[in-house]
Amino acid sequence: MMNLREMLYVSLLTATATIIGLFESSLPPFFAFAPGAKIGLPNLVMIIAMFTLSGKKVWSMLMLRLIITALFTGFSVFLYSAAGGVLSLAAMYLIKAFGPKLVSIIGISIAGGFFHNAGQLLVASIIAQTPSVMLYLPWLAFFGLLAGFAIGIGGNLLIRRVQPINQLFLQRNQIWS
Repeated sequence: MMNLREMLYVSLLTATATIIGLFESSLPPFFAFAPGAKIGLPNLVMIIAMFTLSGKKVWSMLMLRLIITALFTGFSVFLYSAAGGVLSLAAMYLIKAFGPKLVSIIGISIAGGFFHNAGQLLVASIIAQTPSVMLYLPWLAFFGLLAGFAIGIGGNLLIRRVQPINQLFLQRNQIWS
């Protein structure tokens, strides 16, 4: 059971990730030569959540964010976002399990960027009924790795320098400090 403070924190993170995601989806593509390539700013919030909340709360945040965003963007966007988000978060938790001696917050975020794109392309290949869509993976993965790196740096800085987030991080992750 969540206390009021936790509930507010989860709600604020979910709302922040949703608003950032809606804002980012309204922007024109950053790279005209790479359709669909985005920075993935909501993942900045998810990285912070992974290190300050329990896994169950983070998965709930993801699902809630996806559902709320789908109300504004439509079902097809939901399919791609859900596939990317679920695969990305699962990969990040799997890699996080290796511990801080083997992987950093930045490394976890980079993996998330790659697997987010892989999940979206898997859905696209199913919808298009052709595996040739996966030929776009190396190109899109490059941008996913760059975006994951940038998000990881941002998440690491926020976790380390924003005092309330840093306190939650230290409470939950003594070995990562």
